[in-house]
Amino acid sequence: MSYDNSAASVRRLEERFERLLLLLGDLQAAIGRLQQPATNQAGGGQSGGGGNVYSIPAVVISAGGSVTGQTVSALVGGSLSTVNGNGTVYNQMAAATVSTSGKTIMVGSNPDGTYSVITQSC
Repeated sequence: MSYDNSAASVRRLEERFERLLLLLGDLQAAIGRLQQPATNQAGGGQSGGGGNVYSIPAVVISAGGSVTGQTVSALVGGSLSTVNGNGTVYNQMAAATVSTSGKTIMVGSNPDGTYSVITQSC
Protein backbone atom coordinates (compact mmCIF):
# COMPACT_ATOMS: atom_id res chain seq x y z
CA MET A 1 0.00 0.00 0.00
CA SER A 2 1.43 3.37 -0.95
CA TYR A 3 1.67 6.41 1.24
CA ASP A 4 -1.04 8.20 -0.80
CA ASN A 5 -3.47 5.32 -0.31
CA SER A 6 -2.70 5.17 3.41
CA ALA A 7 -3.18 8.90 3.82
CA ALA A 8 -6.50 8.78 1.94
CA SER A 9 -7.67 5.87 4.10
CA VAL A 10 -6.78 7.79 7.27
CA ARG A 11 -8.67 10.87 6.01
CA ARG A 12 -11.76 8.74 5.27
CA LEU A 13 -11.57 7.20 8.73
CA GLU A 14 -11.23 10.65 10.31
CA GLU A 15 -14.28 11.88 8.36
CA ARG A 16 -16.31 8.89 9.53
CA PHE A 17 -15.16 9.45 13.09
CA GLU A 18 -16.18 13.13 12.93
CA ARG A 19 -19.64 12.18 11.62
CA LEU A 20 -20.02 9.59 14.38
CA LEU A 21 -19.04 12.17 17.00
CA LEU A 22 -21.71 14.55 15.68
CA LEU A 23 -24.31 11.76 15.73
CA LEU A 24 -23.29 10.83 19.28
CA GLY A 25 -23.67 14.46 20.38
CA ASP A 26 -27.16 14.58 18.85
CA LEU A 27 -28.07 11.34 20.61
CA GLN A 28 -26.81 12.64 23.96
CA ALA A 29 -28.85 15.82 23.53
CA ALA A 30 -31.98 13.79 22.72
CA ILE A 31 -31.48 11.62 25.80
CA GLY A 32 -31.01 14.73 27.92
CA ARG A 33 -34.30 16.15 26.65
CA LEU A 34 -36.08 12.89 27.53
CA GLN A 35 -34.67 12.99 31.06
CA GLN A 36 -35.95 16.51 31.73
CA PRO A 37 -39.21 16.81 33.70
CA ALA A 38 -42.31 16.59 31.58
CA THR A 39 -44.17 19.77 30.80
CA ASN A 40 -47.73 20.33 31.88
CA GLN A 41 -49.43 20.41 28.49
CA ALA A 42 -52.90 20.69 30.01
CA GLY A 43 -51.79 23.72 32.01
CA GLY A 44 -50.62 25.79 29.09
CA GLY A 45 -47.20 24.21 28.67
CA GLN A 46 -45.73 25.37 31.96
CA SER A 47 -42.42 23.69 32.70
CA GLY A 48 -41.17 22.14 35.92
CA GLY A 49 -43.17 18.95 36.25
CA GLY A 50 -46.33 17.18 35.37
CA GLY A 51 -49.78 18.49 36.17
CA ASN A 52 -50.59 15.47 38.28
CA VAL A 53 -52.07 15.75 41.76
CA TYR A 54 -51.60 12.94 44.26
CA SER A 55 -52.83 12.19 47.77
CA ILE A 56 -51.41 10.80 50.99
CA PRO A 57 -53.24 9.75 54.15
CA ALA A 58 -53.43 12.28 56.98
CA VAL A 59 -50.12 12.70 58.81
CA VAL A 60 -48.49 15.50 60.81
CA ILE A 61 -45.95 17.40 58.74
CA SER A 62 -44.61 20.43 60.55
CA ALA A 63 -44.55 23.80 58.80
CA GLY A 64 -41.40 23.82 56.68
CA GLY A 65 -40.78 20.16 57.50
CA SER A 66 -40.98 16.86 55.70
CA VAL A 67 -41.85 13.20 56.21
CA THR A 68 -40.54 10.10 54.48
CA GLY A 69 -41.99 6.66 53.86
CA GLN A 70 -45.37 7.95 52.69
CA THR A 71 -47.69 6.04 50.38
CA VAL A 72 -48.47 8.44 47.54
CA SER A 73 -51.54 7.59 45.46
CA ALA A 74 -53.23 8.81 42.29
CA LEU A 75 -56.91 8.56 41.48
CA VAL A 76 -57.20 6.28 38.46
CA GLY A 77 -60.61 5.28 37.16
CA GLY A 78 -62.24 6.20 40.46
CA SER A 79 -59.86 4.10 42.57
CA LEU A 80 -56.67 5.00 44.40
CA SER A 81 -53.54 3.55 42.84
CA THR A 82 -50.17 3.69 44.63
CA VAL A 83 -47.54 5.56 42.61
CA ASN A 84 -44.86 5.61 45.33
CA GLY A 85 -44.82 3.42 48.41
CA ASN A 86 -41.92 5.26 50.03
CA GLY A 87 -42.37 8.94 49.14
CA THR A 88 -40.82 12.00 50.73
CA VAL A 89 -43.30 14.85 51.23
CA TYR A 90 -42.36 18.46 52.03
CA ASN A 91 -44.68 20.96 53.68
CA GLN A 92 -43.78 24.50 52.63
CA MET A 93 -46.95 25.93 54.17
CA ALA A 94 -46.99 28.20 57.22
CA ALA A 95 -48.96 25.64 59.25
CA ALA A 96 -48.53 21.96 60.03
CA THR A 97 -50.79 19.33 58.57
CA VAL A 98 -52.86 17.21 60.97
CA SER A 99 -53.24 13.47 61.37
CA THR A 100 -57.02 13.49 61.82
CA SER A 101 -58.52 10.48 60.07
CA GLY A 102 -60.24 11.35 56.80
CA LYS A 103 -58.29 14.59 56.26
CA THR A 104 -56.52 13.62 53.06
CA ILE A 105 -53.45 15.61 52.09
CA MET A 106 -53.16 16.57 48.43
CA VAL A 107 -49.60 16.76 47.07
CA GLY A 108 -47.91 17.67 43.82
CA SER A 109 -44.78 16.10 42.35
CA ASN A 110 -41.40 17.85 42.42
CA PRO A 111 -38.83 17.43 39.62
CA ASP A 112 -36.54 15.45 41.96
CA GLY A 113 -39.16 12.73 42.64
CA THR A 114 -40.32 14.11 46.00
CA TYR A 115 -43.71 15.69 46.69
CA SER A 116 -44.97 18.99 48.15
CA VAL A 117 -48.16 19.58 50.13
CA ILE A 118 -50.77 21.53 48.18
CA THR A 119 -53.62 21.41 50.68
CA GLN A 120 -55.34 19.24 53.28
CA SER A 121 -59.05 18.53 53.35
CA CYS A 122 -61.12 20.29 56.00
